[in-house]
Amino acid sequence: MLTLQHTIKHSPLSVKRSNFIQLIVILLLATQALNAQNVNNRYPVSNGWGGAGLNALENDSGYFAAGAYLSLTTGKQNIHVLQTDFNGNILFQKIYGDATYTYATGFQGSLIKLNSGGYAMYGGRRGSTNGSNVALLFRFNEVGDTLWTKTYGDTVVFQTGRHMQQTPDGGFILIGDNSQTTARHWVIKTDSLGTIEWQQFYGGPGLETPTQIAVCNDGGYIFTGWTRSAGPGTPAKDNIRITKIDSIGNEEFTKIFGETNDDTPWSIIQTQDGGYIFGGAINLDANGFRYPYAIKLDNLGDTVWTRTYPEPGALGNGNDDFKTIIELPDGNLMAAGWQWDTDGVTFGRHDGLIIKLKPNGDTLWHRTYRIPWMNANGTDFEIKDIRPTTDGGFICGGVVYPAFPDTGSQDMWLLKIDSNGCVDTANCYISVGVANVPIIEQQQLLIYPNPTNAVVTIELPYTTGKIAATFRLLDVTGKEVLSKNITAFTTQLDVGWLPKGVYFYRYLNKEQQLSFAGKLVVD
Repeated sequence: MLTLQHTIKHSPLSVKRSNFIQLIVILLLATQALNAQNVNNRYPVSNGWGGAGLNALENDSGYFAAGAYLSLTTGKQNIHVLQTDFNGNILFQKIYGDATYTYATGFQGSLIKLNSGGYAMYGGRRGSTNGSNVALLFRFNEVGDTLWTKTYGDTVVFQTGRHMQQTPDGGFILIGDNSQTTARHWVIKTDSLGTIEWQQFYGGPGLETPTQIAVCNDGGYIFTGWTRSAGPGTPAKDNIRITKIDSIGNEEFTKIFGETNDDTPWSIIQTQDGGYIFGGAINLDANGFRYPYAIKLDNLGDTVWTRTYPEPGALGNGNDDFKTIIELPDGNLMAAGWQWDTDGVTFGRHDGLIIKLKPNGDTLWHRTYRIPWMNANGTDFEIKDIRPTTDGGFICGGVVYPAFPDTGSQDMWLLKIDSNGCVDTANCYISVGVANVPIIEQQQLLIYPNPTNAVVTIELPYTTGKIAATFRLLDVTGKEVLSKNITAFTTQLDVGWLPKGVYFYRYLNKEQQLSFAGKLVVD
């Protein structure tokens, strides 16, 4: 049987170079089409319960996820690693653990893809006593096999790993808990093999729990976490701590945020302007609700703005938060977590939440997610992790928390969305204020010719009624490239000046909250 290599070697010399280029283009387009598949799947673990998708990222094969689950055989928590294709079909899954210890990943984002290939993950190994609780750094190859592990800590106190990043020198910056002193924020810098280069402790005297650390462009680091050492909730309630350190761990600034109730820190990154963006939750005294909360700091740590989402007083809020916040190349932000939803009578539940924000914190769109074909109004869905994909969309890892009549287990959840937050365009929802507005099937709005290289005609169905509306065109990254006020049932629009490519249109009727969506190709 001939191999592909052998066939190419003996191909006739008359094959034209242009044909070869066409073949490459076809293969690239096929790959892009494959990558563009969206996913909304639940992944139960055999002989387990308490599954959680704390991390999810894209690789050449599809999506790689890691989380935790409780083994019904050993009664111990293990680590669950899952690889799917671009359609969400399982290619392989692996379990790490034993009957002696409980193993855990860190918080969301604790799994990273390495520049040299493979993955690293920070977490912990826990036994029956404090002395057997250590932080644990895993190094995996491309198929999820363990290359090596490193433990950090002593045999006396409690330690565990929470989050990590790869550093520009190929090493790692790790953050976790350590009760060796009154301080609990424990930062370790290692080389590429996990050998400690330096470690420092921060915080105290109250309880401190770190959640996330980020690499800064000046060679230093910034991290966030809970604190009961400072802030209006001290000493019984949690406040938010944000600390910036230099390249060898010297503290440059610490900022404290929060109210007198428990507040929640989850995510911190440096933004392209040299400042920082935080995502978590704030518990407001006036109504007792916990709201998704974002803080923008400048490069010195001074507050630029703070925002809650939705604004206080909006209906339907409960125990909501951002678990992760990331910045996009255009400076916009994506924040993910969960949001309480109820009709006030028959159900109350959490749905997965994603809000796209402008750099100033204003909302571009606000959407909630669950698996729609599940007949379980009370089942909760939580997004833990969100990361960009090569097609301009995002892959999210999360958790499904079952409630009757859902008889399933707590499971890992993978959600793949496009650049506009849609899993299925025909059933996608745009949030306007706090109202979810269904997007009508795109054939009800005519836009022609499509493809085009000049002027298009936008024709509305006459059942639309009042037509005061905005027509928006977005590129594949979600950036708005055109906006047009619609004042007639038929409108002509010149798009010939746009670069060739695929664009997404959104039409929103301001009077009736009627929305249309679809694709426009400029060739």
